[in-house]
Amino acid sequence: MAIKEFTVRQAAKRMLPLVSRMSDKDLEKVLRVAGKFAPTKFSRSMVSSLQELCHKQHPTIEFFRRFVRQANPHVRERLMNSFVIRNHWYGSVRREEIRKKEGLSVPNTFLISPTMRCNLRCAGCYAANYSMKDDLETEVIDQVLTEGKDLGIFFVTILGGEPFIRPDLWDIYRRHSDITFHIYTNGTLVNKEVAGKLAELGNVIIIFSLEGFEEETDARRGRGVFQKVMQGMDNLREAGVIFGYSVMVTSQNVGTIISDEFNDMLIEKGCLFGWHFLYMPSGIDPDVSLMPTAEQRELMRLRGAQRIREEKPILVFDFWNDAPFVGGCIAAGRHFFHINSHGDVEPCIFVHLATDNVKQKSLKEILNSPYFRGIRSRQPYSYSGNLLRPCMIIDHPHVLREVCAEFRPYPTHEGAETLVTTLCGELDRYSAEAARVLDAAWERDFVSRGFIPPDVI
Repeated sequence: MAIKEFTVRQAAKRMLPLVSRMSDKDLEKVLRVAGKFAPTKFSRSMVSSLQELCHKQHPTIEFFRRFVRQANPHVRERLMNSFVIRNHWYGSVRREEIRKKEGLSVPNTFLISPTMRCNLRCAGCYAANYSMKDDLETEVIDQVLTEGKDLGIFFVTILGGEPFIRPDLWDIYRRHSDITFHIYTNGTLVNKEVAGKLAELGNVIIIFSLEGFEEETDARRGRGVFQKVMQGMDNLREAGVIFGYSVMVTSQNVGTIISDEFNDMLIEKGCLFGWHFLYMPSGIDPDVSLMPTAEQRELMRLRGAQRIREEKPILVFDFWNDAPFVGGCIAAGRHFFHINSHGDVEPCIFVHLATDNVKQKSLKEILNSPYFRGIRSRQPYSYSGNLLRPCMIIDHPHVLREVCAEFRPYPTHEGAETLVTTLCGELDRYSAEAARVLDAAWERDFVSRGFIPPDVI
């Protein structure tokens, strides 16, 4: 493995700079060779998919050329080492080895919120009420990252609060240079100095949070925030750091975030990735009126992430409408889980109910816990097979209630239990309406066309 890894690293170092000038035909040949080195069925299928996209002259291939053009040489090399070789090569072999030997499902990533503190006071968010005493200790973060690598996890998402409010995390990113860190930020602290430090690290991808254009973003996050995000993007682009954006989809901003105007602006700014997250009624006093309607979810499916990927050189993902292509819900360790700032391990970033804490148990023990195994055994939750309704919070709330009744998880903050108490009626009504619209879409556009979902691990 060490010899192969060295060979791939050296070949990639020489070939990557040429990708931006390479014809689709030549790139297809390179991918054909790369497929012979891919160590697992999953990685071989990924290379094969890229070959097919090359053959079709798909916009995704221009995405890779944009990556090569925008990333400085150090960033390219570091991300090749941490994301491709460590995570998709060595990590996938290690995860598959554990699955076969121990029967344990190891995800390819996990989410961690080192702090819930934030420098903004966004409407509807309670992060600003936290203090330093609520931060996850540096030594605990270091411990779980080390445990994760032993399990084959080399891609870690950092959330908050605002991650850049903690200066000690720079040492974490530096010490674990073999991990790709995927950091979500409000963008207001990404000045030129921060951009320079990120360029020096090389193993960090930044995701800026937006609500839409200036009007939508500033309405929730505060006056002037949108322009600070735009400046942060400029700072990273000039430094050769890779970045993207994230939008919380509400009933009020659907039209904006799927518009060509919005996405073209972000591509011009240098965004390579985009993430669409539906508003979830989590936390204290959630506003259920902000949940996208069933009709808006169908509009997102038809005109959102998949359409944008097909037409533009940016990779935009929608955790709900892209669920058919990953076999439904990916929470509870199937493909990810979340560690909050107290060390509680939650099955999903939106399900703030836990049975275990990383300060008392190892990641391996928690992944194998009755709570996580119980959730995974129910995936996908749809008895009809409809993967357009993948979520146990808003699409199958009876499943979440069933899980809570059986495993008795504790709420990880005040109000987290409302998902299975006071909100039951609202969620049942919402899921019934979603079924009315999305079941018909599933039958029409998937079942009738012979769609076969991937295997659920």
